[in-house]
Amino acid sequence: MKKYKRGITFGAFDPLHYGHIKLFERAKESCDELIVCVSFPVYIKKHKGRDEYIPINERIKAVEAIRYVDEVGYQSIKFGKKEAIKAYKPDVIFVGSDWDPKTFTGEGLGVPVVYLPHTNGISSTILRK
Repeated sequence: MKKYKRGITFGAFDPLHYGHIKLFERAKESCDELIVCVSFPVYIKKHKGRDEYIPINERIKAVEAIRYVDEVGYQSIKFGKKEAIKAYKPDVIFVGSDWDPKTFTGEGLGVPVVYLPHTNGISSTILRK
């Protein structure tokens, strides 16, 4: 896989699990610097139709503790993907392969999207249940 200078990924990470760690690890293998933007509660409510499970400050602390992550940002209603791309200037967006070009193309963001292998058998939805 191509080596990028700066990569970015987005998510609620609510709760954070092994599949997320694998996503960060795979992304970091492909870039020198990895930025992870954690979704605020209002963003989760609007885009996922549910309340947060774990408070935002705890999710941010957990993501900050992961060795593959170089910087932690956030994603909110007013600071979404477009604003994060402008602020952080990444060369690529990383997403799990549970997304695909039909569900997320990154169109209009100005950077390529790389779909990384999804870790089967685990998801935040499963853990919340």
